[in-house]
Amino acid sequence: MKFVYSLFITSMILPLLSCNTLLAKEPKKEAQSPLQKKDSSSKTAENVTNKNKLCPACNRIYPGDINFCSIDGKQLVEITEEDLVCPTCKEKADPGEKFCKKDGSQLIPKSSANKKTSVPDKKIEINLSPDATQEEKTKAAMYHFMEGNRLREEMNDFEGALEEYKKAEALNPELPSLHFHMGGIYWKLGNQREALTHLDKCKTLLEAQPPETKLDENYQKILQGVKVYLNKLEKGLKPSEKNQRKELTLAERDEKMKKALVENREKWSEMILIPAGKFIMGTTEDEFIPEETPQHEVYLDAYYIDKYEVTNAQYWEFLQYLKTTGDHSKCFPGEPKGKDHTPGTPHTGWDYPYYDYPDYPVCRVDWYDAYAFAAWAGKRLSTEAEWEKAARGTDGRRFPWGNVWDAKRCNVGTDAPLSVGSFEYGKSLYGCMDLIGSVSEWCNDWYHPEYYQNTPSVNPKGPETSTGLRIIKGGSLFAPYAYKMRCAVRIFGKPEDRNKSIGFRCVKDYKPNSDKNIKEVSNEDKNVH
Repeated sequence: MKFVYSLFITSMILPLLSCNTLLAKEPKKEAQSPLQKKDSSSKTAENVTNKNKLCPACNRIYPGDINFCSIDGKQLVEITEEDLVCPTCKEKADPGEKFCKKDGSQLIPKSSANKKTSVPDKKIEINLSPDATQEEKTKAAMYHFMEGNRLREEMNDFEGALEEYKKAEALNPELPSLHFHMGGIYWKLGNQREALTHLDKCKTLLEAQPPETKLDENYQKILQGVKVYLNKLEKGLKPSEKNQRKELTLAERDEKMKKALVENREKWSEMILIPAGKFIMGTTEDEFIPEETPQHEVYLDAYYIDKYEVTNAQYWEFLQYLKTTGDHSKCFPGEPKGKDHTPGTPHTGWDYPYYDYPDYPVCRVDWYDAYAFAAWAGKRLSTEAEWEKAARGTDGRRFPWGNVWDAKRCNVGTDAPLSVGSFEYGKSLYGCMDLIGSVSEWCNDWYHPEYYQNTPSVNPKGPETSTGLRIIKGGSLFAPYAYKMRCAVRIFGKPEDRNKSIGFRCVKDYKPNSDKNIKEVSNEDKNVH
């Protein structure tokens, strides 16, 4: 297995480690409004037919007359006329690629592929005295580190780079980026154990950063990226070594989850009372979405709904219960036999680093998993109508905050923070968080495209008989465009489907004074609704 260098991680870790700070956040560029008039006179045959453009963030290719990426709003750049090739295998790259798909080397222009950067005529020799200060040692370590980077990037001299890295490590072993690159070099040289040893050190040093650094949203992305690489590299180990590392990783996770639950259980358990009454459900025929029509008025009894999506830590506690008791009495009677409810897919299992983060919404869970958790917690899955009322209130609004799309109000885009409740200004009028963005959410109803044609006007619960598909509500952070993020959008999936974009939250029937963590709607909210 080849080690693939991550340009993002490399560029972000170095400043973090050398000065213990993160790079300043790059402000998001807003996508060009689709209603903005385009000056047709500015178009030329050349930019329409010839020079395509590339999104620097997601590598999607666009025609030359498009200026902004429709996915993440980044300004597009013209694709260079010069071909890129791999400096190792010399294979030509496809448009938009940055790294070789065979060996992970960073691609370079074809014109410079055969040019070998000359070694300096005289290499600087650093001789430190025995009583050298820490500042002098740090400067010398950075020289060796940068020299190692030069040998690796420009000369493909991995052995020479490793020698420089070792000198840097002897002078300053506290540089996470140094261990990151040493892990990559050792992996390319076929030494898996040493590669993992240094990547483990990188992870440990990142986790030891001061609290103010950990609060930065980019910090978690960097650390998660390192963990993802560790997870990939572990797949190349012998089964016994792989299992040993997996056990250690899960043991560390257990302690982290226990601590997080002690600190956040009350917060994550908070539920909000949605008062009884009517609300507007679905959309008008003008939207041209048949399964969302007709728009209709529905009356719902009062109910409670989770303020936050179910987190990894909460779901971890549920799995621990199943593991220690073997009690599956709350599970759906018709669930597949032998199901243990552990999240994941064949390629991304429970050991995946995503599940190391206690406050991330649990995902890659199917409908049976969500049902079992809700019943174990003394709750249930929401009906489609209950979810939609909690999201849009009583006035038929398109998004939880109103009728105008605002990406800054919700967790969207692949570089968005995943911690639940990160977007206070995106909450619904009732106070529910992350109903749009973050992950989509399983509901209890069966899905039928014509259900709204004859839906009950009081407490609708979906088709009475199975259609083979369950309702999913709320566009996830991976939704391709704002239209998919509306509260009224109806998504569906097979009960056994698992996807990184799907999680859930729970509801329960209204019982006055039943739970100290349940928040009733304020008088101000009641006046609004």
